[in-house]
This record gives sequence, C-alpha cells and structure tokens, in this order.
Amino acid sequence: MKNKNTRKIWLAAPLLALLLSFGLQTDVLAQSKKSGKEPYAYVEQMPEFKGGEKEMMKFLGTNIQYPAIAKSNGLEGLAVLTFVVEADGKISDVKTVKSLSKETDEEAIRVVNMLSGQWNPGRQNGEVVRVRYTLPIRFALKESDRAATASVANRMPAFKGGTEAMHQAMMAHLSLPAEAKKENLNARVMVKFYVDREGQVSNVRLEGTKLKKMVGPGSELDYMDASTFQLQNKALLAKLSESAMSAVKATSGQWEPALKSGQPAGAEVVLPVQFLSSESGQGSEKMGVPTMTKYTKASYKIDEVDVKPTFKEGAFERYLAKNLRYPADASFEGLVDVHLVVKEDGKVMSMFTVAIGKELHDAITGTIRNTQGMWNPGKVDGQPVPVSQTIKVLFVIEGSANKPSAEDLKNADVVVTRYK
Repeated sequence: MKNKNTRKIWLAAPLLALLLSFGLQTDVLAQSKKSGKEPYAYVEQMPEFKGGEKEMMKFLGTNIQYPAIAKSNGLEGLAVLTFVVEADGKISDVKTVKSLSKETDEEAIRVVNMLSGQWNPGRQNGEVVRVRYTLPIRFALKESDRAATASVANRMPAFKGGTEAMHQAMMAHLSLPAEAKKENLNARVMVKFYVDREGQVSNVRLEGTKLKKMVGPGSELDYMDASTFQLQNKALLAKLSESAMSAVKATSGQWEPALKSGQPAGAEVVLPVQFLSSESGQGSEKMGVPTMTKYTKASYKIDEVDVKPTFKEGAFERYLAKNLRYPADASFEGLVDVHLVVKEDGKVMSMFTVAIGKELHDAITGTIRNTQGMWNPGKVDGQPVPVSQTIKVLFVIEGSANKPSAEDLKNADVVVTRYK
C-alpha cells in the first residue's frame, strides 16, 4: 500500500482556452474481495493512464473543445465525471456526478470516452479488477475570452421588467409620512438587501437616511444626513425606514439573480429608496437604481465569493489525508462534516455538528490548527472576507463490523483508515 490514508490530488494545466483540473484518487482503502461484476472504489494499485498523468492531461487538453454556447455566456466551472476502468483497460459507464451545463457535460463525456483502451487496469491482492474512477474537469476561459464575455457572464441582480416595474411594485409602500410633509421634507432611505440565486430577497436592513428641506418649487438643495436635521417628531425616521424596508421586501421573487462566471449567484444590493412630497413639485426626482455593493454578511459560503480561499501547500484534502491520524483510542466511525472558516486575515477555525469524541475532536482540530498562516483568504469585490466550507472526512476501522456505505464512500473528500 502507498499510504493508509486516502486522498485526492488536484493537478492543473492551462491549455489554450481550457484549464483542466483532475482529481486523481491515488491511495488505498483496503477492501474484502468482491465477487461478480461490481467495480471497486479503492484498490491497492489504482488504474493508470498509459503514459502517466502528464500524457492524460495533454490528451484531454488537446481534444476538449470549449462549447460555443458556454464560451459566449462566459460559463466557467467544474464538471465531475465517473467511469469504470475495466480489466482490459477499456472504460465503461461514463456519467456525470457534478454537472456544469448540458453542453460542457456532453463535451467532457465525449472526450473521456476517447480514453477507452488506454489504461493500465487496477489491481487488488495481485488480481486485475474493475475500478470506478472519478475525474473532475475544470472549464476556464482564457483572459481575452473572459474579458469579452464579462458583461454577460458577470452581472448584478436585475428586477424583472426593469426599473419602472420595480418602482411600481414598491410605490404602495412609499407614501411620505404626514410628519415629513409638515416639515417640507423629502427623504431618501438607503436600503441594503441580499438577492439569492432564486431571486428571493432577504437580510433587508437600513444603510442610512438622508433628508432635504424643500424651501420652494425648483429647490436644488442637496440631501443631507438625517442626523444633521433637528426633527420635532423623532418617530419620522423609524416610519421612513419601516416603509422603505417593507417596499424592498415586497419585491422578493421578482428579481433575476446575479451571474458570476455565467452561473446564478447570490449578491448584495444597495438601493436608494426615494420618498417625494406631492406638494413639493419635485416630480422630476426619481427613485434610485440598485447597485452592487460588497457583501456584509458575517461569513460567506465558498460558492458566494469572487476569490475562494486557497491553501498555500496545495490541495487541503491532500494535506489532511497525509497528516490527520486516526487515534487508537477513538471509537467513532463514519462520515464527519468538518466545517472550516478561513477568516479575513487567513486564520482558520473548525467546527463539527456531530459528537465524535474528545480523542478524534482533538486530532482534527490539532491538524487544522497547524495550518495557521498557511491560507490565502477569500475575497469579494477585491476585499478579504471570512469564508466557510465543508470537508467531508470518512473514518474507517479496517476489520470492523461497521462497513462504510457506498454513499459515504462516494461523498467523502478524504478517507482515513485505522487498522486493527
């Protein structure tokens, strides 16, 4: 055996308009002998492309063609395929386990099928066996293509029907309070909110309120922060804020989500909500239009950020597989979701949602603690932000009666084995 831990190694090679990233499962989870035609998931000697990994990357990079529709839409991302390497080196049962798009999936499958017959098969206990193999393929545009499609592939949320339709949807909530009319005021309330991938609005909150004193028709006075006004009725600001936030909430479900790299994405929006006095004669003033702003959440999921956090030593899964030890006195077996948060300063913390025992808890946290200073933080709008992600670690005691399920083996990012 190469190593008692199972890990995934990620390789990358930019070729023309395509950047491919291959996850190659290279180590072993010992298994009892299987009968029939069921393929192994892990074997002592994994299948290998003839000529090695470098030749496989070269072959894929030469033959994969970026689908035109994906390219025009600025679509980038990862498609994950799985297939069986047969005992004769041919491959079968090619299918997608993580889809990017119909066109990119089909192209990846087409070229992977071309690999058939070019493999040295896997071996277990010295015998040639069938092995299921997982291959992630990353599609990434050249910088010139990315710039050309940036306006299509990356856009802010847009209200369905346009700005006027948004105003109409909000107007029922935006009558100017009588208190403001008595003081000859117009108001502009800045509201921040989050538009998710389905166009739903959440996390609505007040950014600030500005007021303008109307001294007569045609007044050109600028809006000033509400704190500079000595209002007689202090409840006015609360009423304005409540009305503005209610108006924004009423638009939920009526937004086209933002796009990032051609994929729907959640995004933070700031909207100036305008209140106008009917007596002021200021009908020429219009409500503001929504604009993108930096996220202001306490932390962001890894698929919500522009730049993902990176581990300076390479693939973090590989680091865990190499350095995480299964304590001899730990009794827990099964899949553990290790929740990581990489902070703005690159420091990392971990959390668990299941009880795994002190020994295993200390082993995991200690291994992660040793990576302090080894992370580049994630970013949104060019600014470092805290980012959360989940690593699935499967703990297996070889020879135990508790055999890991096929689902757990499939979902695990890292498998750590202890032998009795």
